[in-house]
Amino acid sequence: MDLICELVGYNAIAFFVGVVLDFVFAEPPNALHPVVWIGKLIGSLEGCFYRLENKLLGGALLVLSVLFIVVIFTVSVIYLFVGGGFFGRMIYGVVASYLVFSSISIKSLYQHAQRVLDALEEGDLDKARKFLSFMVSRDTEGMEKEKIITSTVESVSENFVDGVLSPMVYYSAFGIVGVSVFKTVSTFDSMIGYKNERYEFFGRFAARFDDVLNFIPARLSIVFIGLSCLILGFNFFETISVFGKYRREHPSPNSAHPMSAFAGALNLRLGGKTKYDGVLVNKPFIGDFKRFPEIGDIKNAIRLFEVSSYTAFIFFGLLFVKEIVRCFQ
Repeated sequence: MDLICELVGYNAIAFFVGVVLDFVFAEPPNALHPVVWIGKLIGSLEGCFYRLENKLLGGALLVLSVLFIVVIFTVSVIYLFVGGGFFGRMIYGVVASYLVFSSISIKSLYQHAQRVLDALEEGDLDKARKFLSFMVSRDTEGMEKEKIITSTVESVSENFVDGVLSPMVYYSAFGIVGVSVFKTVSTFDSMIGYKNERYEFFGRFAARFDDVLNFIPARLSIVFIGLSCLILGFNFFETISVFGKYRREHPSPNSAHPMSAFAGALNLRLGGKTKYDGVLVNKPFIGDFKRFPEIGDIKNAIRLFEVSSYTAFIFFGLLFVKEIVRCFQ
Protein backbone atom coordinates (compact mmCIF):
# COMPACT_ATOMS: atom_id res chain seq x y z
CA MET A 1 0.00 0.00 0.00
CA ASP A 2 2.85 2.41 0.79
CA LEU A 3 4.35 1.74 -2.64
CA ILE A 4 1.02 2.48 -4.35
CA CYS A 5 0.69 5.72 -2.41
CA GLU A 6 4.21 6.73 -3.42
CA LEU A 7 3.38 5.94 -7.05
CA VAL A 8 0.29 8.17 -6.82
CA GLY A 9 2.46 10.91 -5.34
CA TYR A 10 5.07 10.68 -8.10
CA ASN A 11 2.30 10.60 -10.75
CA ALA A 12 0.81 13.75 -9.22
CA ILE A 13 4.14 15.59 -9.25
CA ALA A 14 4.78 14.42 -12.83
CA PHE A 15 1.34 15.70 -13.86
CA PHE A 16 2.06 19.20 -12.57
CA VAL A 17 5.62 19.24 -13.95
CA GLY A 18 4.49 17.94 -17.36
CA VAL A 19 1.83 20.63 -17.80
CA VAL A 20 4.28 23.35 -16.72
CA LEU A 21 6.79 22.05 -19.28
CA ASP A 22 4.07 22.21 -21.94
CA PHE A 23 3.30 25.79 -20.92
CA VAL A 24 6.98 26.77 -21.23
CA PHE A 25 8.24 24.71 -24.19
CA ALA A 26 5.06 23.69 -26.10
CA GLU A 27 6.53 20.45 -27.52
CA PRO A 28 9.69 18.38 -27.12
CA PRO A 29 12.06 18.45 -30.14
CA ASN A 30 11.08 15.89 -32.80
CA ALA A 31 14.21 13.83 -32.20
CA LEU A 32 13.12 13.30 -28.58
CA HIS A 33 9.35 13.19 -29.03
CA PRO A 34 7.71 9.86 -28.02
CA VAL A 35 4.88 10.40 -30.53
CA VAL A 36 7.45 10.76 -33.31
CA TRP A 37 9.10 7.54 -32.17
CA ILE A 38 5.74 5.78 -32.16
CA GLY A 39 5.01 7.15 -35.62
CA LYS A 40 8.32 5.79 -36.93
CA LEU A 41 7.57 2.40 -35.37
CA ILE A 42 4.15 2.35 -37.02
CA GLY A 43 5.68 3.35 -40.37
CA SER A 44 8.35 0.66 -40.17
CA LEU A 45 5.83 -2.11 -39.42
CA GLU A 46 2.97 -0.98 -41.64
CA GLY A 47 4.29 -2.62 -44.80
CA CYS A 48 4.58 -6.03 -43.11
CA PHE A 49 0.97 -6.08 -41.96
CA TYR A 50 -0.43 -4.42 -45.09
CA ARG A 51 0.68 -7.47 -47.07
CA LEU A 52 -2.05 -9.52 -45.41
CA GLU A 53 -4.95 -10.19 -47.75
CA ASN A 54 -7.50 -9.31 -45.06
CA LYS A 55 -6.77 -5.58 -44.63
CA LEU A 56 -9.06 -5.18 -41.62
CA LEU A 57 -7.23 -7.99 -39.80
CA GLY A 58 -3.84 -6.63 -40.88
CA GLY A 59 -4.65 -3.17 -39.51
CA ALA A 60 -5.92 -4.59 -36.24
CA LEU A 61 -2.81 -6.75 -35.79
CA LEU A 62 -0.58 -3.73 -36.49
CA VAL A 63 -2.35 -1.68 -33.80
CA LEU A 64 -2.22 -4.49 -31.25
CA SER A 65 1.43 -5.25 -31.97
CA VAL A 66 2.57 -1.66 -31.44
CA LEU A 67 0.37 -1.35 -28.34
CA PHE A 68 1.99 -4.49 -26.94
CA ILE A 69 5.44 -2.92 -27.35
CA VAL A 70 4.29 0.35 -25.76
CA VAL A 71 2.63 -1.36 -22.80
CA ILE A 72 5.64 -3.60 -22.18
CA PHE A 73 7.91 -0.54 -22.20
CA THR A 74 5.79 1.54 -19.80
CA VAL A 75 5.15 -1.36 -17.42
CA SER A 76 8.89 -2.07 -17.42
CA VAL A 77 9.58 1.55 -16.47
CA ILE A 78 7.23 1.20 -13.50
CA TYR A 79 8.66 -2.17 -12.45
CA LEU A 80 12.33 -1.19 -12.81
CA PHE A 81 12.28 2.25 -11.24
CA VAL A 82 9.38 2.53 -8.78
CA GLY A 83 10.78 -0.31 -6.68
CA GLY A 84 14.36 0.83 -7.10
CA GLY A 85 14.70 3.14 -4.14
CA PHE A 86 14.80 6.93 -4.11
CA PHE A 87 16.91 7.38 -7.24
CA GLY A 88 14.87 4.83 -9.16
CA ARG A 89 11.69 6.67 -8.29
CA MET A 90 13.26 9.95 -9.29
CA ILE A 91 14.01 8.45 -12.71
CA TYR A 92 10.41 7.24 -12.90
CA GLY A 93 9.23 10.78 -12.05
CA VAL A 94 11.34 12.24 -14.86
CA VAL A 95 10.00 9.70 -17.38
CA ALA A 96 6.39 10.26 -16.26
CA SER A 97 6.79 14.06 -16.43
CA TYR A 98 8.21 13.80 -19.92
CA LEU A 99 5.36 11.57 -21.10
CA VAL A 100 2.79 14.04 -19.73
CA PHE A 101 4.68 16.91 -21.37
CA SER A 102 4.77 15.17 -24.75
CA SER A 103 1.14 14.04 -24.57
CA ILE A 104 -0.60 17.31 -23.70
CA SER A 105 -0.74 20.00 -26.39
CA ILE A 106 -2.01 23.24 -24.93
CA LYS A 107 0.64 25.75 -25.93
CA SER A 108 1.41 24.19 -29.33
CA LEU A 109 -2.27 24.31 -30.33
CA TYR A 110 -2.42 27.91 -29.16
CA GLN A 111 0.64 28.72 -31.29
CA HIS A 112 -0.81 27.08 -34.41
CA ALA A 113 -4.12 28.90 -34.09
CA GLN A 114 -2.37 32.19 -33.27
CA ARG A 115 -0.34 31.95 -36.50
CA VAL A 116 -3.54 31.65 -38.52
CA LEU A 117 -5.01 34.58 -36.61
CA ASP A 118 -1.93 36.75 -37.16
CA ALA A 119 -1.92 35.98 -40.90
CA LEU A 120 -5.60 36.89 -41.22
CA GLU A 121 -5.04 40.14 -39.34
CA GLU A 122 -2.25 40.93 -41.80
CA GLY A 123 -4.64 40.20 -44.67
CA ASP A 124 -2.44 37.38 -45.98
CA LEU A 125 -4.87 34.58 -46.88
CA ASP A 126 -2.18 32.40 -48.48
CA LYS A 127 -0.16 32.42 -45.27
CA ALA A 128 -3.30 31.74 -43.23
CA ARG A 129 -4.14 28.74 -45.45
CA LYS A 130 -0.59 27.43 -45.07
CA PHE A 131 -0.67 27.67 -41.26
CA LEU A 132 -4.15 26.12 -41.17
CA SER A 133 -2.87 23.14 -43.19
CA PHE A 134 -0.61 22.30 -40.21
CA MET A 135 -3.73 21.94 -38.04
CA VAL A 136 -6.22 20.10 -40.26
CA SER A 137 -6.35 17.23 -42.76
CA ARG A 138 -8.81 19.03 -45.08
CA ASP A 139 -7.73 20.84 -48.24
CA THR A 140 -6.88 24.47 -47.49
CA GLU A 141 -5.81 25.60 -50.96
CA GLY A 142 -8.19 28.27 -52.25
CA MET A 143 -10.16 28.27 -48.99
CA GLU A 144 -12.15 31.45 -48.41
CA LYS A 145 -11.56 33.66 -45.39
CA GLU A 146 -14.77 32.67 -43.57
CA LYS A 147 -14.02 28.98 -44.04
CA ILE A 148 -10.47 29.50 -42.74
CA ILE A 149 -11.96 31.02 -39.59
CA THR A 150 -14.51 28.27 -38.97
CA SER A 151 -11.97 25.53 -39.80
CA THR A 152 -9.56 26.98 -37.24
CA VAL A 153 -12.30 27.12 -34.60
CA GLU A 154 -13.29 23.52 -35.39
CA SER A 155 -9.69 22.35 -35.05
CA VAL A 156 -9.22 24.19 -31.75
CA SER A 157 -12.43 22.72 -30.33
CA GLU A 158 -11.66 19.13 -31.41
CA ASN A 159 -8.11 19.36 -30.11
CA PHE A 160 -9.36 20.31 -26.68
CA VAL A 161 -10.49 16.68 -26.40
CA ASP A 162 -7.73 14.95 -28.40
CA GLY A 163 -4.81 17.03 -27.21
CA VAL A 164 -5.77 18.00 -23.67
CA LEU A 165 -8.74 16.35 -21.99
CA SER A 166 -8.26 12.75 -23.11
CA PRO A 167 -4.56 12.59 -22.13
CA MET A 168 -5.44 14.06 -18.72
CA VAL A 169 -8.27 11.54 -18.23
CA TYR A 170 -6.15 8.52 -19.12
CA TYR A 171 -3.10 9.65 -17.19
CA SER A 172 -5.20 10.38 -14.11
CA ALA A 173 -6.95 7.01 -14.33
CA PHE A 174 -4.12 4.70 -15.49
CA GLY A 175 -0.85 6.61 -15.16
CA ILE A 176 1.87 6.41 -17.78
CA VAL A 177 0.42 3.19 -19.24
CA GLY A 178 -2.94 4.87 -19.86
CA VAL A 179 -1.59 8.03 -21.46
CA SER A 180 0.90 6.04 -23.58
CA VAL A 181 -1.84 3.76 -24.90
CA PHE A 182 -4.06 6.75 -25.68
CA LYS A 183 -1.33 8.64 -27.56
CA THR A 184 -0.38 5.51 -29.49
CA VAL A 185 -3.95 4.96 -30.66
CA SER A 186 -4.30 8.68 -31.43
CA THR A 187 -1.12 8.52 -33.53
CA PHE A 188 -2.51 5.52 -35.38
CA ASP A 189 -5.71 7.42 -36.12
CA SER A 190 -3.79 10.41 -37.49
CA MET A 191 -1.64 8.16 -39.68
CA ILE A 192 -3.98 5.45 -41.00
CA GLY A 193 -7.47 6.33 -39.76
CA TYR A 194 -8.66 7.66 -43.13
CA LYS A 195 -11.48 6.60 -45.43
CA ASN A 196 -9.42 6.48 -48.60
CA GLU A 197 -8.48 3.66 -50.94
CA ARG A 198 -5.46 2.51 -48.94
CA TYR A 199 -6.82 2.81 -45.42
CA GLU A 200 -10.60 2.33 -45.71
CA PHE A 201 -10.30 -1.17 -44.23
CA PHE A 202 -6.70 -1.25 -43.00
CA GLY A 203 -7.21 1.80 -40.79
CA ARG A 204 -10.73 1.04 -39.61
CA PHE A 205 -9.73 -0.70 -36.37
CA ALA A 206 -7.44 2.20 -35.42
CA ALA A 207 -10.16 4.77 -36.13
CA ARG A 208 -12.77 2.88 -34.11
CA PHE A 209 -10.32 2.33 -31.24
CA ASP A 210 -9.65 6.07 -31.19
CA ASP A 211 -13.40 6.74 -31.13
CA VAL A 212 -13.80 4.43 -28.14
CA LEU A 213 -11.00 6.06 -26.15
CA ASN A 214 -12.32 9.57 -26.82
CA PHE A 215 -15.95 8.65 -26.11
CA ILE A 216 -16.05 9.63 -22.43
CA PRO A 217 -13.68 12.64 -22.63
CA ALA A 218 -15.70 14.11 -25.52
CA ARG A 219 -18.83 14.01 -23.39
CA LEU A 220 -16.98 15.42 -20.38
CA SER A 221 -15.82 18.37 -22.47
CA ILE A 222 -19.05 20.32 -21.95
CA VAL A 223 -18.33 20.49 -18.20
CA PHE A 224 -15.04 22.35 -18.68
CA ILE A 225 -16.15 24.38 -21.70
CA GLY A 226 -19.35 25.40 -19.91
CA LEU A 227 -17.48 26.42 -16.76
CA SER A 228 -15.01 28.37 -18.88
CA CYS A 229 -17.90 30.23 -20.55
CA LEU A 230 -18.97 31.42 -17.11
CA ILE A 231 -15.41 32.54 -16.32
CA LEU A 232 -15.02 34.39 -19.62
CA GLY A 233 -18.51 35.86 -19.68
CA PHE A 234 -19.62 33.95 -22.79
CA ASN A 235 -23.25 32.86 -23.17
CA PHE A 236 -23.45 29.79 -20.93
CA PHE A 237 -27.09 28.96 -21.68
CA GLU A 238 -26.56 29.24 -25.44
CA THR A 239 -23.56 26.92 -25.10
CA ILE A 240 -25.64 24.28 -23.31
CA SER A 241 -28.55 24.70 -25.73
CA VAL A 242 -26.45 24.32 -28.90
CA PHE A 243 -24.51 21.43 -27.33
CA GLY A 244 -27.74 19.58 -26.59
CA LYS A 245 -29.09 20.20 -30.08
CA TYR A 246 -26.03 19.49 -32.25
CA ARG A 247 -23.71 17.20 -30.27
CA ARG A 248 -24.58 14.22 -32.48
CA GLU A 249 -24.47 16.10 -35.81
CA HIS A 250 -21.20 14.69 -37.13
CA PRO A 251 -20.05 11.45 -38.82
CA SER A 252 -17.67 10.98 -35.87
CA PRO A 253 -19.34 9.92 -32.61
CA ASN A 254 -17.18 12.40 -30.67
CA SER A 255 -16.20 15.45 -32.73
CA ALA A 256 -19.51 17.29 -32.55
CA HIS A 257 -19.50 17.40 -28.73
CA PRO A 258 -16.71 19.98 -28.29
CA MET A 259 -17.53 21.61 -31.64
CA SER A 260 -21.15 22.22 -30.69
CA ALA A 261 -20.09 23.63 -27.32
CA PHE A 262 -17.69 26.05 -29.02
CA ALA A 263 -20.32 26.94 -31.64
CA GLY A 264 -22.77 27.87 -28.89
CA ALA A 265 -20.20 29.78 -26.85
CA LEU A 266 -19.01 31.81 -29.86
CA ASN A 267 -22.45 32.15 -31.48
CA LEU A 268 -21.12 30.53 -34.68
CA ARG A 269 -22.25 27.93 -37.19
CA LEU A 270 -19.54 25.36 -37.91
CA GLY A 271 -19.39 22.42 -40.31
CA GLY A 272 -20.72 22.49 -43.88
CA LYS A 273 -19.03 21.67 -47.18
CA THR A 274 -15.34 20.78 -46.84
CA LYS A 275 -12.81 19.32 -49.29
CA TYR A 276 -10.65 16.30 -48.44
CA ASP A 277 -8.12 15.13 -51.06
CA GLY A 278 -10.02 17.04 -53.71
CA VAL A 279 -13.38 15.49 -52.81
CA LEU A 280 -16.13 17.80 -51.54
CA VAL A 281 -17.76 16.39 -48.39
CA ASN A 282 -21.05 17.87 -47.26
CA LYS A 283 -20.82 17.76 -43.47
CA PRO A 284 -23.80 18.66 -41.25
CA PHE A 285 -23.93 22.17 -39.89
CA ILE A 286 -23.29 22.56 -36.16
CA GLY A 287 -24.79 25.62 -34.52
CA ASP A 288 -27.49 28.09 -35.54
CA PHE A 289 -26.71 30.56 -38.30
CA LYS A 290 -26.87 34.01 -36.71
CA ARG A 291 -23.91 35.87 -38.23
CA PHE A 292 -20.91 35.47 -40.48
CA PRO A 293 -17.54 34.41 -38.98
CA GLU A 294 -15.11 37.16 -38.00
CA ILE A 295 -11.37 37.13 -37.30
CA GLY A 296 -12.08 37.81 -33.61
CA ASP A 297 -13.81 34.43 -33.39
CA ILE A 298 -10.41 32.72 -33.57
CA LYS A 299 -9.16 34.90 -30.73
CA ASN A 300 -12.22 33.98 -28.62
CA ALA A 301 -11.83 30.29 -29.51
CA ILE A 302 -8.20 30.39 -28.34
CA ARG A 303 -9.26 32.04 -25.06
CA LEU A 304 -11.98 29.44 -24.54
CA PHE A 305 -9.55 26.61 -25.33
CA GLU A 306 -6.93 27.91 -22.91
CA VAL A 307 -9.32 28.50 -20.02
CA SER A 308 -11.00 25.11 -20.60
CA SER A 309 -7.58 23.42 -20.65
CA TYR A 310 -6.38 24.99 -17.41
CA THR A 311 -9.76 24.38 -15.77
CA ALA A 312 -9.33 20.69 -16.61
CA PHE A 313 -5.76 20.85 -15.30
CA ILE A 314 -6.96 22.24 -11.96
CA PHE A 315 -9.71 19.63 -11.73
CA PHE A 316 -7.43 16.64 -12.32
CA GLY A 317 -4.74 18.19 -10.17
CA LEU A 318 -7.23 18.36 -7.30
CA LEU A 319 -8.12 14.70 -7.91
CA PHE A 320 -4.45 13.80 -7.46
CA VAL A 321 -4.27 15.86 -4.27
CA LYS A 322 -7.38 14.10 -2.97
CA GLU A 323 -5.86 10.68 -3.66
CA ILE A 324 -2.62 11.64 -1.90
CA VAL A 325 -4.53 12.84 1.16
CA ARG A 326 -6.60 9.65 1.20
CA CYS A 327 -3.47 7.50 0.90
CA PHE A 328 -1.74 9.05 3.91
CA GLN A 329 -4.71 9.33 6.25
